[in-house]
Amino acid sequence: MFVLTSFVRTLRFIAAYAIANIQAAMEYRISFWVKVFTMVANDSLWLFFWWTYFQQFPVVHGWQNTDIVIIWAVSACGFGISVGFFGNASKLATMIMNGGLDAYLGMPRNVLLHACISASDPTAWGDIIFSLGAFLLFLHPNPLLFGFFLLLSLAGGLIFTSFIVIFCSLAFFLGNTEGLAQQLLGALVTFSTYPMYIFNGAIRVLLFTIIPAGFISFVPLQLLHRFTWPLLAAMVGFTVLITLVATGIFQLGLRRYESGNLLGMQG
Repeated sequence: MFVLTSFVRTLRFIAAYAIANIQAAMEYRISFWVKVFTMVANDSLWLFFWWTYFQQFPVVHGWQNTDIVIIWAVSACGFGISVGFFGNASKLATMIMNGGLDAYLGMPRNVLLHACISASDPTAWGDIIFSLGAFLLFLHPNPLLFGFFLLLSLAGGLIFTSFIVIFCSLAFFLGNTEGLAQQLLGALVTFSTYPMYIFNGAIRVLLFTIIPAGFISFVPLQLLHRFTWPLLAAMVGFTVLITLVATGIFQLGLRRYESGNLLGMQG
């Protein structure tokens, strides 16, 4: 009962911050909607490119045009959840180096969670709107399938967030790693929107380990096509694992966090 109550409070805490971040962004309403619609247009353009390709070649290595819609919808929604609800995760390295975590150390909430949700990227809602629209428009899912899509997208969002937290948290030990983290996040986003058949051998292994794009798009695609309990267990297991790794690395670094020393190193 205590665990459930704590979980509900955490969800309410995240939702409250998300609403506050949206309200702050809406102070510049025109700018907000321009960013949202620009992202929708950007995602739609890439999806149109792949859709046109598969119209010319209906089946390539077993892949069809609807498969591209699914991987784009799942990955875009996952990324949107990540930067929409945990938008400050990508700035953790800078916060570590300039003492920005000090503001969260004396607060009762979890430091990592509080730091991650304290900011949001408005373009995230463009990704989410695009993904929901594409999935509904092209797949015509029943309510159960649509709910499963949302759960898989949420798992993808946790993977995106945990991935960036891991590499930003290395700043505790290696100095400012924000540039490295952003480059690797860009690679993860790119690989998660490509058909898996074009990758073989060591690259495919890489996409299920170091850069886990396979768990963001390919595994959800397989689950939405043909549900199996072992594959779902693999998806849930990896999501839990990478979340625990990210939390563990951050907590380990937080123990040696001294803002004064890090400011000295920065200078």
